[in-house]
Amino acid sequence: MKLGKTSLLSALVFLAIIAISLLVIAPDSVNGQMMGGKHMKGMRGMMPRMMADRLPPGIDPKHLPEPQSKGARLLTRYCAQCHKLPGPGRHTADEWPTVIQRMDSRMAMHSRMMGGIVVPNRSEQTIILGYLKTHAIKPIRPRDYADLDTPAGRAFRKTCAQCHALPDPKQHTPEEWPAVIGRMQKNMSVMGKPIPSGPKMVMIVEFLKRHGRTSP
Repeated sequence: MKLGKTSLLSALVFLAIIAISLLVIAPDSVNGQMMGGKHMKGMRGMMPRMMADRLPPGIDPKHLPEPQSKGARLLTRYCAQCHKLPGPGRHTADEWPTVIQRMDSRMAMHSRMMGGIVVPNRSEQTIILGYLKTHAIKPIRPRDYADLDTPAGRAFRKTCAQCHALPDPKQHTPEEWPAVIGRMQKNMSVMGKPIPSGPKMVMIVEFLKRHGRTSP
């Protein structure tokens, strides 16, 4: 059976999309079995750079909130199969259900296509989602902060909103914020996001410390 030029081109485009999807989602071990060799390793190395705006740096499992909890252990077990481990603070509680639904669908699809990926059962999905929502980033309520329209407030908004919902300063204590900002700077550098100058970064830290949570 002969295919016309248009049909052949459509088929090739479809196969290319599937191949790229597998390279992005599949674990390195599976990719290595399917597409070994120096050339494919080079392609895999290109994918994180191509997806810098979509895949922030992962978190060390020991730095997860309540790292020994069942939610943290399940998150590590399932999510790290395909990509770097996401911290719960990557999304808000309202955003996580949609993200988890999308990830579960992708895992199921790739498990059917190539195997090697274990999909959490319904009970485990519920535990993972509950854990992520409990420790999700808490977005700011602008009306609670009259100085958001000051130079420091504007620098905070412009910088932090590049990667995620604008966090409520009361999510951390004044003592915790410098370390959090240091970690965010490293993430921004890896993702190729513009990092404010020294003086602006000092203003952002001082803004957050000024409004940080005072009680444990």
